[in-house]
Amino acid sequence: MRKNCYKRTDGRWQYSKQQRGYRYYAIANTYRELLEKIPKIKPILITSIKHKTRKTNQFTFVQYYQFYIDNFVKNKKIGKETIKAWQRQLTQDITPNFKLLKLEDITAERIQNFIDNIPYERKQEVLYQRITKVLKKAYATGKIKRDITLGIEKPKRQHKQERTPLTIIEQIKLLKEAKKNKKLFPFVVFSIIVGSRREETLKFNLLTDIDEKRLTIHIKGTKTSNADRYVHVTKEFISFLKKNLPKNKFEFNKSYPTNYLGEIFKKLKINACLHSLRHTCSANLYFLGANDKYRQMQLGHASIVTTNDIYTNIKENISKRRLRLLYGNLYPKFD
Repeated sequence: MRKNCYKRTDGRWQYSKQQRGYRYYAIANTYRELLEKIPKIKPILITSIKHKTRKTNQFTFVQYYQFYIDNFVKNKKIGKETIKAWQRQLTQDITPNFKLLKLEDITAERIQNFIDNIPYERKQEVLYQRITKVLKKAYATGKIKRDITLGIEKPKRQHKQERTPLTIIEQIKLLKEAKKNKKLFPFVVFSIIVGSRREETLKFNLLTDIDEKRLTIHIKGTKTSNADRYVHVTKEFISFLKKNLPKNKFEFNKSYPTNYLGEIFKKLKINACLHSLRHTCSANLYFLGANDKYRQMQLGHASIVTTNDIYTNIKENISKRRLRLLYGNLYPKFD
């Protein structure tokens, strides 16, 4: 029931749903008031709503996609980078492929063919998720007559990399190999100790993002409401950064660590990727005694469920002693 509720641009709340040839529609000033109205709605035959049908014809798929971004994406508490990504994909991918195609003429086959022809698996997944969200909202609000997302097959990754923490042996091997590259080594250590995402790590600046008195560093996150955060660190970790970041920041583009680490993992025969370092940070904090809430705030997760269900997928138990031997005092103490 609640998934068909949304906030209008005029500040009011609206409920809209189509089912078995009937439309259920209500407007209220508050969300609570709307929930009270929903059970009392009298369904209306869709054939009797002629003026709505005429309005549907005015939208092209591209126009409705833009309408969705303006009215639903931008109203959510998500980062600016995510909103930019929605807009960029509309401009670069959706518009050239659908152009003036009317929203009511969109078919599951057309969408499926478009998704299947995208060369990158991750991009396929993202566009599938976003297009289906747009089409589901169009159906729920009466802009299209059928839920065509039921006929679109979710893309499957052929070469999905396992996103689990590295074992202690894998961590030892990785640090030894990464140490050969003075440019990459501090990035790897930073990612394992702090648990930041790739883009967050690359934004870090030693001069502006460290508070040595409070022993915190500022992680400029944009993905969720908790992503922009202050992480507790040690004096030893700050000293490590000062020693290994002579120009106070990581000076390479975002593809560099992904590609170089991929080569290292392949060489060491470790089934992992750059994002595995973030999982490794979560697991190491767990073994060192950090509580769930601390790990959630460190990683910048919006929900503690994500931290516990996805980022605590443990391969093996690692003792505090072994982690301290490997990292010294780079991690804080939780005793």
